[in-house]
Amino acid sequence: MPRMKPSALRPGDTIGVVSPSSYKSIEALQPGIEKIQRRGYRLVFGEHAFDRRGYLAGEDRDRAADLNAMFAREDVKAVLCTRGGYGASRILDYLDWDTIRANPKPLIGYSDITTLHLAFLRHTDMVVFYAPMIITLAREVSELSISNLFELLEKPQPLGTYDTREGEVQTLVPGVAEGELTGGCLCLVTATCGTPEQIDAKGKIVVLEDVDEPPYAVDRMLTQLKRCGVLDEAAGFVIGEITNWEQHTGDRSETLTIDQIWQDIIVPLGKPAIIGFPFGHVTNPLTIPLGVRARLDATAGTLTLLEPAVS
Repeated sequence: MPRMKPSALRPGDTIGVVSPSSYKSIEALQPGIEKIQRRGYRLVFGEHAFDRRGYLAGEDRDRAADLNAMFAREDVKAVLCTRGGYGASRILDYLDWDTIRANPKPLIGYSDITTLHLAFLRHTDMVVFYAPMIITLAREVSELSISNLFELLEKPQPLGTYDTREGEVQTLVPGVAEGELTGGCLCLVTATCGTPEQIDAKGKIVVLEDVDEPPYAVDRMLTQLKRCGVLDEAAGFVIGEITNWEQHTGDRSETLTIDQIWQDIIVPLGKPAIIGFPFGHVTNPLTIPLGVRARLDATAGTLTLLEPAVS
């Protein structure tokens, strides 16, 4: 059964901004805010978008209330996160799923927002967007990355095959797979195991990436996903980068590389897989709509969206 798709955005629409996880000052976000405004969009900020409590953007109930409010507002056409960090898992029990389900809108973010994405896929049957946030757009980001984001949000036609010239896509396991896209940031995907929001990978193309994780941690998380049955159920894999993993290694004779871990855990599954797809924690990330059907041609190193992400 096809997922519920939010309405396409149009310049002039209002986008609601929330901070479901960690804090970032409005000054740090200003360059990203201006880029979105130059595209013709109006931004409104949640009441608690700039609250702060340690590593969190304020109290759990307040962060949830902002998200609930943005989905309830008729004038708000999409919900964009300021940043990731940590904290989204703490607000899940306070979300108003009935209101969110009744008001489908693009939920835009990545990293810790994976927690919300997988919860939305479970509880609302809604397409969500693993995509640049305001903090991403506050730095120098390529025009390809920005245009890909807005093309997926604004055009109710299939994107077709991704332009991955700003990445280094390689075949890990050849073959072709078709299925719905799911996944996100590896550590957050793994953290869903044993919860009501555990990732459903059955027959799906699983996308994975992460940042600042040492090889042994990546090994542990993938091993957990395999032992939970998640990896065995998947139809194929689109793997990005584990950005900055090298900073956690000293003597290279005492560690595996990330490539060795893919070889040890992903390759024996025998499912079509590519690595190096540019999304998530990279300089110029592409946007992946989770819940949309796609075709992975791992032999050719391509990912093609088979349906629109918006209606």
